[in-house]
Amino acid sequence: MSERPTVAFLACHLPYPPLSGGRRRELELIKRVSKNFDVHLLVVSKTHDQDLANAHELERFCKTVEVFAADDPPDSADGPGEAPQVLRHRCPALTARVAQVLASGGADLVHVEGFYLMQHVPPHPGVPVLLVEQNIEYDLERQRCAASGRARDLRTQRAEVAAWRRADLLGVLTAEDRDMVLSALPRANVRLVPDGADHLPPVNGTRAAVERPDAPLLVFLANFGYAPNVDAAAHLYEDILPRVRARVPDVHLWMVGTDPPPEVAALSDDRVRVTGRVPDVVPYIDSADVLVCPLRIGGGMKVKAIEALRRGKSVVSSSVGAQGLPTSAREALAVADEPDAFACAVGDLLGNRTLRERVERRSARAGRLLPTWDAAAAALTAAYDDLLDEPASLRSVS
Repeated sequence: MSERPTVAFLACHLPYPPLSGGRRRELELIKRVSKNFDVHLLVVSKTHDQDLANAHELERFCKTVEVFAADDPPDSADGPGEAPQVLRHRCPALTARVAQVLASGGADLVHVEGFYLMQHVPPHPGVPVLLVEQNIEYDLERQRCAASGRARDLRTQRAEVAAWRRADLLGVLTAEDRDMVLSALPRANVRLVPDGADHLPPVNGTRAAVERPDAPLLVFLANFGYAPNVDAAAHLYEDILPRVRARVPDVHLWMVGTDPPPEVAALSDDRVRVTGRVPDVVPYIDSADVLVCPLRIGGGMKVKAIEALRRGKSVVSSSVGAQGLPTSAREALAVADEPDAFACAVGDLLGNRTLRERVERRSARAGRLLPTWDAAAAALTAAYDDLLDEPASLRSVS
């Protein structure tokens, strides 16, 4: 039996509990690649005590799990200097630990989740480095600036492209993001490592609904610890919901997801419910008449859209919310960007049960065709193997 290769996996949070798309992705992939590789998980955490308390959940799959507290962010991230994302993930203790692991021969490969963690990889690591970008962060910055009218901050783009240059291989979730990387670095080696969808069961006629109002119900599913979802919540409440109410006066809205900040929590009223964290999103998805995904800022693949399709729901999404989906899945969504068009699409679905049921059947078919996490893990394993130049078929597995 040959020794299994060890992957030093750098993450910006512990991938448990899987309350966000990023955590879900990392958990599902680590569970699977750990069948062929020893995973040494190194986490720089902005919620240190919480992540430390949950670290044992990853010890089932990882050879070792180490959690380090991120430094307190500077008082201001404005002005010249480092990119804000880099500053938020500064941690000298992790930098030193990664150098120690590599110097001792404790890793055959480094997997970095997010360009802002490349600061923890020494300039000459001595092993191949895979950098996976769940979003192209400088494009998110461009979108934020376009939405707010402020001047674009170029620090993120400079830092992100510099990190890409350091990596031996780049991973992205969507063809759109691959094209964006190649527009900046035409000779980059870029692989698609998509999200899977089968962490939720497909709809099979049985739905797990929770108690809901006796009125038309919209659901917006989101991790509100992620700033683009906060922007989407405000856009939905201020710009779209009044237009929906003009068509469907008794409509209710649930905003379902973890970590709603005060400005989102304050949107609650007699017809708007902000749930906070829920133990299982499936009953809330199943309770909805229409799922909405009104993102104005985003990249990568949207887990909320994947999950809605998987459960066979009618979905109205912005074009940003539909990014990264395969053609069959995109065609199952109603896509609209302007508030009037978005509200009109929602109103049509709420007001026409026959139309809604037809769309739900189309969504369920598309949901069954979405990639699986096994397929996503196979793509990641192939990237590891290429970097190590050791096909999995030649590796003994205990």
